[in-house]
Amino acid sequence: MRAIRLKTEHLHEPLGLGIRTPRFSWNCAGSAVQTAYRIVARRDGETLWDSGKVRSSRMILIPYEGSPLRSRDRIDWAVTLWDEDDVEGEPAPSWFELGLLDADDWTARWITGDYRPRRNTRYPVDCFRTRFRARGPVARARLYATALGLYDAHLNGTRVGDFELAPGSTDYRTRVQYQAYDVSGMLGEENTLELRLADGWYRGAVGAYGVTRLFGDTTALLAQLELTYADGTSEIIGTGDGFAWSNDGPLQFADLKDGEHYDARLTPTYRGRARIARPGPVPTASDNVAPRTQEEFAPTVLTTPSGATVLDFGQNIAGFIRLSVAGRAGQRIRLRLGEVLDEHGEFTQKNIQLDKPARHFGRITEFLLMTGQQRLLRGELESTPKQEILITCADGVTDYQCSFTVAGFRYALVQGDVDIDPASIRAVAVYSDLEQTGTFTSSNAMLDRFVENTRWSMKGNFLDVPTDCPTRERLGWTGDAQVFFNTAAYFMDVAAFFRKWMRDLEDSQLRSGKPRAVAPYSGVPMMYDTSGGSVGWADALVLVPYRLWKRYGDEAILREFYPAMTRYARYMISHTGHKRRKDARTNPFNEYTYEKGFHYGEWLEPKEFRDEVSARSRPLCTEEATAYLHYTMSHLAEIATQLDEPDDAARFAEYADGAKKAYNHLFVHHGTIDTDRQAKLVRPLALGLLDPGAAERVGGRLVRAVENRDDTIGTGFLSTPFVLPMLTEAGRSDVAYRMLENESAPSWLAQVRAGATTVWEDWEGEASQNHYAPGAVCEWLFDTVAGIRIAGDNRFVISPLPGGTLTHASAGYDSPYGLVTSAWRTDNGVTTFDIEIPANTTAEVHLPDGRLRTVGPGRHRFRTDEPTRPAQR
Repeated sequence: MRAIRLKTEHLHEPLGLGIRTPRFSWNCAGSAVQTAYRIVARRDGETLWDSGKVRSSRMILIPYEGSPLRSRDRIDWAVTLWDEDDVEGEPAPSWFELGLLDADDWTARWITGDYRPRRNTRYPVDCFRTRFRARGPVARARLYATALGLYDAHLNGTRVGDFELAPGSTDYRTRVQYQAYDVSGMLGEENTLELRLADGWYRGAVGAYGVTRLFGDTTALLAQLELTYADGTSEIIGTGDGFAWSNDGPLQFADLKDGEHYDARLTPTYRGRARIARPGPVPTASDNVAPRTQEEFAPTVLTTPSGATVLDFGQNIAGFIRLSVAGRAGQRIRLRLGEVLDEHGEFTQKNIQLDKPARHFGRITEFLLMTGQQRLLRGELESTPKQEILITCADGVTDYQCSFTVAGFRYALVQGDVDIDPASIRAVAVYSDLEQTGTFTSSNAMLDRFVENTRWSMKGNFLDVPTDCPTRERLGWTGDAQVFFNTAAYFMDVAAFFRKWMRDLEDSQLRSGKPRAVAPYSGVPMMYDTSGGSVGWADALVLVPYRLWKRYGDEAILREFYPAMTRYARYMISHTGHKRRKDARTNPFNEYTYEKGFHYGEWLEPKEFRDEVSARSRPLCTEEATAYLHYTMSHLAEIATQLDEPDDAARFAEYADGAKKAYNHLFVHHGTIDTDRQAKLVRPLALGLLDPGAAERVGGRLVRAVENRDDTIGTGFLSTPFVLPMLTEAGRSDVAYRMLENESAPSWLAQVRAGATTVWEDWEGEASQNHYAPGAVCEWLFDTVAGIRIAGDNRFVISPLPGGTLTHASAGYDSPYGLVTSAWRTDNGVTTFDIEIPANTTAEVHLPDGRLRTVGPGRHRFRTDEPTRPAQR
């Protein structure tokens, strides 16, 4: 028996880990059952920890219990397993390396360019250089680097590492990440280290309105190259005022949103000297996967009705352009990047624009519509993500690849006085290099395409943080992330990714306990602070760690963020009660009713259901807010119980129960809810607000509401993940399948029929074309159509549910415990179920005919010739 897929802190052989007591995980090969394990950890051959033979089937997140670890330690570890016959297997090896754990590990100094930034002025990319001679043969070399801005590094002309948009996005006021690189094989006797520094999230355009200088006027860089020689001596080459500097290189403009201006005629002169900058926060390890370049797409050349040249790359992505062009010095090519063509077949960015001119000061209509506040926002605003690449050629062939920008696009408008060869241009996707864990296929090709559209929207928005879209805002909207989490976790291993983002969310929390609406911090307090307490959004602070715990068995996530969760709970409790005294007097459950503050409500339902929001009047969202008070407090009570906090658990349970009573008092009349608005029916069912009798009646009302809309979708962001599960629980999986496979708008497959390659933000397809939140329905494909669910440590529940027009469906999920697959096929009235369970696990298999089987590792086949009965879940 042998361990496979060894990980340390959810990561495969991490370099620069920042966790002093790491945890080890693995899967088991074959089909055996693990009865014992032994972990041995060594540093330079010295054994630091030997667990001995531990009688246990446990295989995830086993903590290191050896001698204290130090900065820079490289730890080789191996795990040996025993099977059910007590046969010992071969040890499986892995390693991790710690980064710089303490502030005094950093001897380098923060540096910046030798100029004084002026207001409303954008600057070229800073270039820094140092040259040095190695004192002898180098046994080991590490580069540790970070920036207030974005950076990259080249050693002896070769790029260091493949982390795109380093150091990643954080609240630079409190936390900045660093990266560690192994450069041992890149050194010679004479060496040149070059680093570039761009604005990025720190000083560049951020958010829908392109506000600049969010964190400061002066970008800065910190790097130290640590050399260990073969004779055991060491040397540190750190940034300081001895580094040469200039900003006259080819990148004359580089903005994360707006694009780049590249002049191939220029090379940096390094005539100046770096200036010592004010220190930033002590750098911390990201403990996350790196964003990297991924798939590449070749274009098809289109000529629009107006005669413009447009490149169609066939897939909407977040990424950048790579090209080679032959021209004369001074010739230019301009590429504008966008997601769609307009109704006339012309290139457009209107779907991602906000109608506001650049450099306009004054009242902002869009903010007033959302918040109702009569305030002015001071500062420079830019309405549109330019997403523009401008290249000035040198004589001969110019090779170019974006360095410090990404865009959301499928199309590129080509302008300029130099011809391009389509064969020499590519669109390159960029996203966090998460392990792909989920697959789904079926007999419905359009459904399969929607699954891929959702996967591509996830790719396009999981770039160090889970953003809403890769075009207009590019911000870590909390509500989007929490509704999509379960789908994301089927598609990819998101444990480390969301752990990092939870730290961003905790950093964003206000003193009151209210989170901001986006994380990391993105300024514009009028919008993101005001709306931060909105239910469904703010609740990400509780729901994401809870789901991380349930999905990955990571209780440490709960402990790390429990203080932030309880601060949010206190904020909610302090804001209970009606806004109007009249309402408060007539509600016996006023103390447990929630409506104060700003709430988005059921964001982006189909147009006919959307509440009119104006500066003078906004809906109170009492229904949504009180429902989420119950839902979130219920989760908090469970978390507090798990962490042995009985007083907290009792307090949270009191508010969960009270909010349920308040909800029923206010919104459930005569044992039901009489409306055709799907979200108002889905929410109380999904969030556990109804007693069994009312749930049955409301479930029936939901079925009628769906049928009254000809099986089209009627929910917004918050309720879309729940609508198919609630139809299924109502005993009408047939209606759920009809809604899923409906090709009439508004629906998921109407987007596919319209040619979409990612998921639309709104059901009408008028805004961003790349928002993953409506794709949260894919969770139902995995946990209901294929029936794959994690039931706990080393345990699954498999309960496939055939239906609709599908004749077959298959899903695979590479879970924390190994690869589990579930497939079914119906032929001539007989349905065959093929299920495979990974080693060292068991599964309860629930078949649609009512049979229940408990199975162990391996492949299992079941058949039924009875009609598939709608399942109660």
